[in-house]
Amino acid sequence: MVLPGPKFSKTDLKKLSSDKISSLFGDLFKPLDQYEHSVRIPEPPMLVVDRILGIEGEPGSMAKGTIWSETDVSSDAWYLHHGHMPTSILLEAGQASLLLFSWLGVDFKNQGERVYRLLGCEFSFYGDSPKSGDTLHFKIRVDGHARIDNIPLSFFQFDCYINEELRLKVRNGQAGFFTNAELANSKGLSWNPYTTMANLSLPFDSPDIHCNDTRFDKEQLEKLFNGNVFDCFGTGFENTLSHHRTPQFTNHKMLLIDEVTDFDIKGGPQQRGYMCAVQYINSNDWFFKGHFKNDPCMPWTLLFEAGLQALAFYMTALGFTITRDGWRFVIVPEQINKFSCRGQVIPSNKLVAYEIFITSVISQPIPKVYADVLGTVDGLPFFHTNIGLQLIPDWPLNKNDPLILNHVETKPNPVINEFKVDYGALLAAALGKPSDAFGNYFKALDNNRRVPRLPNIPFHFISRVVRIDAELGKSSAGGTIEFEYDVPPDAWYFRENSFSTMPFCILLESALQPCGWLSMYKGTIFEFKDDLLFRNLDGLGTLTEEIFPYSGTIRTLVTNKSISKLAGMVIESFKVESFLGDKCIFSVDAVFGFFPKAAFENQTGLPVPEAEKTVLQDASDFFIDLTNPTCQFLSGNIRLPVGKLLMIDRITGFWPAGGVKNKGRLRAEKDVNGKDWFFKAHFFQDPVQPGSLGIEAMLQLLQFYMLEQNMHIELKKPRFEPLALNCSLSWKYRGQVIPSNKMISIVVDIIENGFDERGSFVIAEGSLWVDGKRIYETKNMGMRLVEQPFLQ
Repeated sequence: MVLPGPKFSKTDLKKLSSDKISSLFGDLFKPLDQYEHSVRIPEPPMLVVDRILGIEGEPGSMAKGTIWSETDVSSDAWYLHHGHMPTSILLEAGQASLLLFSWLGVDFKNQGERVYRLLGCEFSFYGDSPKSGDTLHFKIRVDGHARIDNIPLSFFQFDCYINEELRLKVRNGQAGFFTNAELANSKGLSWNPYTTMANLSLPFDSPDIHCNDTRFDKEQLEKLFNGNVFDCFGTGFENTLSHHRTPQFTNHKMLLIDEVTDFDIKGGPQQRGYMCAVQYINSNDWFFKGHFKNDPCMPWTLLFEAGLQALAFYMTALGFTITRDGWRFVIVPEQINKFSCRGQVIPSNKLVAYEIFITSVISQPIPKVYADVLGTVDGLPFFHTNIGLQLIPDWPLNKNDPLILNHVETKPNPVINEFKVDYGALLAAALGKPSDAFGNYFKALDNNRRVPRLPNIPFHFISRVVRIDAELGKSSAGGTIEFEYDVPPDAWYFRENSFSTMPFCILLESALQPCGWLSMYKGTIFEFKDDLLFRNLDGLGTLTEEIFPYSGTIRTLVTNKSISKLAGMVIESFKVESFLGDKCIFSVDAVFGFFPKAAFENQTGLPVPEAEKTVLQDASDFFIDLTNPTCQFLSGNIRLPVGKLLMIDRITGFWPAGGVKNKGRLRAEKDVNGKDWFFKAHFFQDPVQPGSLGIEAMLQLLQFYMLEQNMHIELKKPRFEPLALNCSLSWKYRGQVIPSNKMISIVVDIIENGFDERGSFVIAEGSLWVDGKRIYETKNMGMRLVEQPFLQ
């Protein structure tokens, strides 16, 4: 379609925003070049129009007209937030309306004495917010002009499309043109929340958490906008410490509110909630520079943005983001938002207050909050709008992530129902859309459902699926899948271990993570409407050979042996065999379960044996601080693991003649911190300490025992095996460690110790406790000191 009238490029538009108006519009407009004030589109950075495709309307006619414009959402755009264009910038992209006002001749009437200000409009959004790579197509119309109380007015409307899909509709737009005196003498806005009739039949749900703080200073808000929700709100928000990408409202430059001076979920005229956020105005604020030439004022779109940010803060304070890692704030679509303005924010102003009056709260399944926003500048009420804001599901990883794009696959990948199960799909099983992990069959889960996940980097130990002998979506016993893990020679766990051998926790994860993948692939979750959490319950494993940096690829065969379904839960058993080449080096029988969240709320844990009744309270003068980097057990030729791999903070008890066999008992502790690396890695939207790291803590306590007892001194170059080879370890889990817990306690009882032809060894039983509850136990847990097979 060929559009009428002139066309302008981004270069032309930049020229118009700052140069003489006739330089773009021609000689007809030369008389306007003398005026300091004329209607201009903004300068960068607020200039977001990229091109004008055409203009319909007689220049200088003050008649009706139409302009067509486009805006490209580039990947390096300054305003992008998590790859999406903010709502306010989408509104601002309709700024070609100003160009149309100018083209139609408003400045011939204004004679340089009047400046443009928005009086009001109604707008509705459709679909998701624009994303990187989109092009916005605008059709903007000026429908007429008038003069009321000697104030010139122009009336406009516009639509915005992306790929012919409507994304924004603006109607009843009213632009006014004012003298400086008229603006200075504004009486403000008459809207009053206390005289406005409220609809008390609207939904009003309780918050997910009760926040007792009523004020939040700039430092707290900075922490929040940087993604540190817990550091802003404190107790109750521990889960957010493990968020991979916590819901945030804006990028740093777009942050507009400086403090929250009043937060009250029972405030406001109807006791439905009230908040006041303030913005301190500085004459050097970035938005004044480009909006407009010789007429600096804050864009009305950013006033609306500040209201959105305040409402997003309110929703966060209600706890709605705690369990919604990766979700995004977006404006509620297909509702009419009305914006009215009777004032301005200019560099000489000092403070803008954004008062939020809550009208409705919906907590599930998609949290939504509706509110009226009243803005005052230096005490003068000057704008009002209604806003509906919601949280929608999103995922931190997409197909364009560098982790996927930069991966080079050296082997063919299986294809199921035209879906390639490649490395990107495996990463999506950790952090992406379910359909990106398993194909179109799982599109039904690309919503608010929380699905079981694989761990993510750095605790992700599957490189590829090699062979699938199982039916997609068939939740019945049977099926075998072959996986591979390419062992990186420079992996972090080799560096942090006391010797360059793969720690047992890593090998165990490489064997058990495929069980989780197979369980999801079989589609059990589709049979339940409630979210299910996936947990390992029991296992029996025997390690016969170690993994070193040069070992290459671990090949793992996983077979589902049984599936039992009862009372909203599913129990599955697996046979796992891990190979180096054709040699089986690790075999495991494991039991897993799918459980509703409620199953974890009142867990009793494991029974406490009589011999352990007082183990957490028993006095001991023995104490070793492993958080002290100068601790002797963390350095030297033979030491404990360090860095992320060290799973003990301190040894709090050692009774050489204690324990069930009177051969020794040790007790250790680890403080739980929601920022611990493993919560973010295991799992997305379901942070829980891996059981394998609990076993690792017990093994490290055994390593400490062997060093403390000098069981290494007979060896020339001693090192630890990751687990005593050919010693079958059994484990049982009946509880979990989550970010809100406070302390882990580890107890091991020595069952046997001694020396044989390979070196020194110890066999023990272990237990792990969280906040006084016994939740893990191990039997026949062996650790061995042997000679190094080569120089490190």
